[in-house]
Amino acid sequence: MSKISEGQKKLLFDLYKRGFRYWTIARETGIPRSHVQRILYEFDSGDYSWLDNSRHSYYRAIPEFEKIRIVKEFSESNLSWSEAITEYGFPENTLRLWKSNYNKYGVCTRKQGRPRKDDSNDKRPEEDQRAGRRDYYLQNVLPGLRGKRDRSAKKKTLRAIGECRRLGISLRRCLEELGLSSSTYHFWKKHENEENQKDLKLSEAIKCVQEQNHWAYGSKRMAKCLVSEGFAEKLNHKRVERVMGLFDLHAKIRRRRYPKNYYLTLKENPVEKPKNILARNFSSERPMQKLVTDITYLPTNEGWLYMAAVMDLWNREIVSYKIGRHMSLDLVKDVVSKLKELNKETLIHSDMGWTYTNRSYVEHLKFLGVQQSMSRKGNCWDNACMENFFGLMKSETIKQVKRLLSVDEMKSLIDDYICWYNNRRIQKKLGYLSPVDFRKLAT
Repeated sequence: MSKISEGQKKLLFDLYKRGFRYWTIARETGIPRSHVQRILYEFDSGDYSWLDNSRHSYYRAIPEFEKIRIVKEFSESNLSWSEAITEYGFPENTLRLWKSNYNKYGVCTRKQGRPRKDDSNDKRPEEDQRAGRRDYYLQNVLPGLRGKRDRSAKKKTLRAIGECRRLGISLRRCLEELGLSSSTYHFWKKHENEENQKDLKLSEAIKCVQEQNHWAYGSKRMAKCLVSEGFAEKLNHKRVERVMGLFDLHAKIRRRRYPKNYYLTLKENPVEKPKNILARNFSSERPMQKLVTDITYLPTNEGWLYMAAVMDLWNREIVSYKIGRHMSLDLVKDVVSKLKELNKETLIHSDMGWTYTNRSYVEHLKFLGVQQSMSRKGNCWDNACMENFFGLMKSETIKQVKRLLSVDEMKSLIDDYICWYNNRRIQKKLGYLSPVDFRKLAT
C-alpha cells in the first residue's frame, strides 16, 4: 500500500468524529480495513499521535529475538493476517516484512539501504579504502567504546580491535584510543568463550524446565525453579530473561491485549453515563414530556438501511424518524433536531448504544436543553415502547412482503406505514383512537 496522505488522515478523523465505524471509513478513505481498525483502537484509547507526520518505526524498537519468536509462532499457527494484527499489535506490512526476511535470509531485520550489485561500489583504490576505514575506526568506533565495561561492550570492543588489527592498526594504538590496559584486554580475550558456554548450559536447563512445565514459566519463576532444583545457589532473573530471549525460550502463553492496569484505570475513572430516569414509567401527562428513541435495521437487496425514530409516550405518535445508509451520529442527531416544542422538561430516553453514549450526541442534547435518560445495561425492557413499535412495524410491513426490496422501495414502504400508523392505526390505550386523532381530541 502507498503512503497514507494528509487528506486521507483528515477524512478518516472527520468520519471517526461523526460516528462512522471502521468498515465504512475504510470504504470512504481507501485505507485497508485492518489499518483503519488498528487506528481506531488507538483513537478510542486517547492516542492521536497517528495524525502527525511522525512514523512509527519497529526497526530498532523490537529486539531481533522477539521478532523471530513472533514470526515462528505466527507461522506455526493458523491465524489470518487480521487476527495476527490483533494478536501481536503490529501493522500487517511490518509482520509481512519480518516473515519474508526470515524465510529468505534467516533474520527479520536486514541492514537498511540498497544492496550492492558486486562486492563493492566504491571505485577508489584499495589502499584509499583501507585508509578510510582505519580513520573511521580510530575517529568514531573506538572513542565510542571508551570507558564502557558491560558485557555487550566487551564483545563489541573485542570485535572492533580484531577489525582494526586486520586493517593494520597496532594493538597499542587501539588500547590507547580505548583507554584500556593490555592486561585487561588479554584477560577478556582469554575468557571470551567462557561466558558463552555458561549461557549455553543455562539455556539447556531452561529448555528442560519449559518442556516439563508446558512452556508456562517466565523469567522470574524460571530463576526460582532452577535455584530450587539445585542448578545454582542464586540466579538473577535478568540473566535468565536475557538467555531466554537469546535462545528463544520464552513462555508460550497468551499475550497481553491491553496495557497493565487497564481495567483498574477504567474502574477508578468510570465514564459518567446518564441514569435511567424514565424507570419504565411509560405514562405521560402532556405532549413532548417523555420521548423514547432507538435505531433498527432494515434489510434490502442493496445492503442494510438504518432507521432512527422518536416516539412521544403521551399518545404513542412517531414524532420524528429518519432512514440512512449508515449508522452514524448524524442520523440520531438529525432525528432529535427535527423535533419542535422542546423544552427543559422534555426527557428523551434511549438504550446504551454507542451512538447515544457518544460525547457528541450528549453535548447535542445539552445544547437543545433536553434531559437525557438511558436504559440499564442488558435491559431491553427499559425501552420496551420503541422495541415494541419496531417489532410491530416489521411484522406489518417487511415480513408480509416476503422478498428483499430495493432501497427506494423500502423507504417508500416505511413512509407509508408511519403515515398510516400515526393517522389511522387505532390503539386500545388511546381509547381506540389513532395517535393523531387522540392529539386533536385532547387539544
